[in-house]
Amino acid sequence: MRLLRPMDQDDDDRTEPDLPPATAPDTISLSMRAFALADAADRLGNKIAAYVRMLSRAIDLSRLDGLTIAYDYDAALAELDRGVEGLRTLTRSNDDQLIGIGMAPAVLRDGVVKVHIVLNAAYVEGIDDDGAEEPSAAFDDALYLLAHECAHVAVTAQKDRTLPNHILQHGISGYEEAIFAQVNEACWEEYAACRLSAPFGHGRLVSYEEGLRGVLGASRERAAAARAAFWRHGDLNRVVGELGPPLAEPLRLAAYVLGHLDGLTDPPALSDATRRAIADAGYTDLIDDLAVALRDLWASREERTTLSEFEVIGDVARDAFWAGGLTIRPATDDGATIHVWEPDEVDPAALGLSRGWRPDA
Repeated sequence: MRLLRPMDQDDDDRTEPDLPPATAPDTISLSMRAFALADAADRLGNKIAAYVRMLSRAIDLSRLDGLTIAYDYDAALAELDRGVEGLRTLTRSNDDQLIGIGMAPAVLRDGVVKVHIVLNAAYVEGIDDDGAEEPSAAFDDALYLLAHECAHVAVTAQKDRTLPNHILQHGISGYEEAIFAQVNEACWEEYAACRLSAPFGHGRLVSYEEGLRGVLGASRERAAAARAAFWRHGDLNRVVGELGPPLAEPLRLAAYVLGHLDGLTDPPALSDATRRAIADAGYTDLIDDLAVALRDLWASREERTTLSEFEVIGDVARDAFWAGGLTIRPATDDGATIHVWEPDEVDPAALGLSRGWRPDA
């Protein structure tokens, strides 16, 4: 591991007076891990520092803790000091649909919530494009990855300003809250980060739509398999872990698409292929409702006063669960009452369940 504190390669404000001021810390700390050559680590680290400085003119990076650029990405995530004991070890997404290559987890430094960006070095090499006449696809991908993770810094900072003493300091009180808090957080943070970073993501909509279609195509099959397995094993905790994710994941991937579209000055329409995939999976109304919820949250993001305002996302997730044969209700002992059924074979109303159910109903 090499620790770099590169000289700032700032644009000259005297020659470009119209640029907003940089918001990144005066010294940008970078940890370069598992590089074969020290010179290569130094070169890439200084390039990244320069682009972070540039991005900080458009994205608030005042809460940036630093960056780790690692060829041993999984180890870098697992070993990150987040400043709080007992947190779950960070791991990347890694399945048939999604492979994680960057993360921006919150950390606590001297009582202040900050964000540390961890990037898979193989996916940001392309940002070193000296001598190229035109930006390459690898450069575009690397710059957008960096911009997207920088956007997460701004999203976390804004949330901490409006909801202080929550991030890394607020415990989840019940089983049902824990399930839907994860969905709320994932959808909101990806929507907001994609909206902020959209100007740096030329052509990114295509890959986001592909990701959404891939998840939608597998969601019903995975949900059906989870329900079938439940009738054999009867484990309610296990069925929530196996049935909930395929029902919620299309909402998270839709949040990427919606955020990117809403961040563009002249957004294109969704492709016909994506609209068909959404309809075929039964998610048209759900994603329309999610779009309304996320846009309302964006409009009120600086005036937010309670965490419960994110429950508009949880309401959409509850509808998605209901349509997939699953309800989770809070119980008085901080546990949960869970129902599972086959949507095509059982009328949920016969179980006394309603799509309109809300936690305070």
